[in-house]
Amino acid sequence: MVGPRRYVRALAATCALGAGLALTPVASPATAATAATSTRTVTPTAADPLVDDAPLGVTIRSMTPGSLPATGNIVVTGTVTNRTDETWSGIKLYAIGPRVEGGVDLYPALRNQGELEQAMQQPFDEIVGERLTNVGTPGSVEELPPGASSGYTVVVPADAVQVTRAGVYWFGVHAIGESAGSPYDLVADGRARTFLPYVPRRFDTTPVTGSLVVPLAQPVRYAADGSVDDEDAWVRALDDGGRLTRLLDLVAASPTPVTWVVDPALVDAVAHLAEGNRPRSLDDTTVPTDPSTDPGSDPSTDPSTDPAGGPPADDPSDGSTTTPTDEPSATAEPLSESAQVAAAWLARLGAALQGDEVLTLPYGNVDVPATVAHDPDLLRVALAQRSVALASLGVDTKPVISSPSGYLDAASIRAIDPDTQVLVTDRMLGADPPAAVDAEGHRLLVTSYGATQGSPGPGRTLTTVGIRQRLLAEAAVRVIKNKRPPLVAVLPLDWELDDGPAFFAGLQVPWLDLGPLADVDTEASATTVSPDDLDYPRLQRRRELDAPTVDAVADLIKAGDTLQNVLVDNTEIGGVLTEEALTGLSYFVRYGQTGGRLATGRSRAWVGSRLSGVRISASPGVTLSSSDGKFVVNLTNTLDHRVAVSVRAESDDGIEVLAPERIVLPPGGRDTVLLRATTTTNAVHNVTLSVTDPTGAPLGSTAQLPIRPTQVSGVIWLIMGTGAGLLFLAIAVRLFRRVAAGRRGEAGAGRRPAGSSVEAA
Repeated sequence: MVGPRRYVRALAATCALGAGLALTPVASPATAATAATSTRTVTPTAADPLVDDAPLGVTIRSMTPGSLPATGNIVVTGTVTNRTDETWSGIKLYAIGPRVEGGVDLYPALRNQGELEQAMQQPFDEIVGERLTNVGTPGSVEELPPGASSGYTVVVPADAVQVTRAGVYWFGVHAIGESAGSPYDLVADGRARTFLPYVPRRFDTTPVTGSLVVPLAQPVRYAADGSVDDEDAWVRALDDGGRLTRLLDLVAASPTPVTWVVDPALVDAVAHLAEGNRPRSLDDTTVPTDPSTDPGSDPSTDPSTDPAGGPPADDPSDGSTTTPTDEPSATAEPLSESAQVAAAWLARLGAALQGDEVLTLPYGNVDVPATVAHDPDLLRVALAQRSVALASLGVDTKPVISSPSGYLDAASIRAIDPDTQVLVTDRMLGADPPAAVDAEGHRLLVTSYGATQGSPGPGRTLTTVGIRQRLLAEAAVRVIKNKRPPLVAVLPLDWELDDGPAFFAGLQVPWLDLGPLADVDTEASATTVSPDDLDYPRLQRRRELDAPTVDAVADLIKAGDTLQNVLVDNTEIGGVLTEEALTGLSYFVRYGQTGGRLATGRSRAWVGSRLSGVRISASPGVTLSSSDGKFVVNLTNTLDHRVAVSVRAESDDGIEVLAPERIVLPPGGRDTVLLRATTTTNAVHNVTLSVTDPTGAPLGSTAQLPIRPTQVSGVIWLIMGTGAGLLFLAIAVRLFRRVAAGRRGEAGAGRRPAGSSVEAA
């Protein structure tokens, strides 16, 4: 708070209204409370001094120039809004600024980043400057009904803003008026504040190097069928006046190159909208390869190619080939509104990226610390994934690791390839942070947290003027240092993005040299630190995606790969599902993990229903005639596409079931597959048969059956062999005896001749 002595000096100066330059002090909180009456209908918020409860709301829409000039005027425009249920009249709007008395700044300059940060916490009614009443042209509103707003313009000569040294000063606008319940007094009835840098000409020869980083990211979510979810919201963002279009408008006004940090998933989502936002398809995506353009192919080994080099014998063509075309046919359906808007935005994006530095985030803007903690392989997948739509724009890209908050933990830093660009917030490094750090061989560029916070209140801080003035303030406190560390500013995601020409025009000061991030990286000297010494707050750790969310994404990617392996003629579905799944790991999902998991789960169910379309069935039981035998199972394909599958058997150690490695089923087809079983015991084996993809990943359908061998033991065979031997031996003995008796002429040895008789001796 302002001390009594300063307040007395400021109050005394109020009496000099007729002396040409009248400087009226901002009332103290106590005076403001006394002047306020109970007839004002605004809700008191004394518990939060940063909340503006003034009856008039004042905004600053433009401010030219952005820094204190040596000559000329400062022009401020904005709006004043009546927040009460009373009519206000005679409203005057005056600039407030610094003042010098006796060669001393009554309101000292802010000269470092810490002081700028403290200024953001100043209560809205704190005395930070003096009213410039009898200079320039104040704003004026004759009458303002309840709830109404009106524009204003304030013009102040530059020489009326008194300063003595380089730095950043407070600047703003006060509104004073009267209503039936609030008579005219010197207490401000509305306020707006921002920063005004002052950098003398002697600093022009050694400007601060800076870079504006423009993030192109927003939540991306797909419906269960693979179409982009909430299509209407995307149309609003991409259409004229939408946020994504305003972002392109803003950057188009930049006279110098900027650095884009792009989530490839966003560009692919817009491209999907431009193509009609169709659901996922399992249709044939294979394209015949032209052997002449494939260095790995040999035409002589292709049986469909005539040895003489002509077309196949059954091909009536003249050897020419046709390729699919994107040109719409005469009967093609007209493009939807979303497709037209998305296509137009993509064309503008391609033009906007030309000449700028383009860095790409891991696909889907994945939560890097959470991914590294729960499934590091997913980070590698996200880094390897490429955007076809972004590549088609013809711009060179490089990978980057960053987060919306700027925080990364030590494990994430160590997991990143040392050649990958990394951006971290200066809040990880404490007071007076360096421009770059070397963390175990990883070079980290340090971004300015303050530059993303805008100007102090009251009112919205993330406005075009607020952000621009904070950027200039951050540059000013650097330029007055001997080392002049570079300034890297990542533009916030949630600001108005209006009036791009004015935004960049105000940044064109001789003591700030803006360019791509690569230029800053070249000039920034690194300080060696350990990743473990970088601050990663517990709050950031608590906000990370949890293990179930990460596991759900991994499961969807795995299921997509299985579906890819099953489909014979589709070579894209696995990649499509991987792209969709990675959006479920986005930093944006941190604030709605339940919804993110539900969206991922719906897509997983869609895949599961397709995988379960291939079914297996078997007989109630199988009896083998020996220890080794064959039996059949039935495979049914209910999909409208060719599939390649296999069969896997699970049982105890006493049986082995062999199946063909790859079985191709036609669309809607059914096939009988012969399996071979080998047993080593006489027990009954309960076998579970699963239909899988050719790599062995299960599809979901199973069949259970018992397998019983009819194997006979060795003892039985020995008994049967012994019995057979005894039988053959008995037959042989009987034959021998009969033959021997015949030779001796014994009765019964042979048949007597008919009519013969035997006489007695």
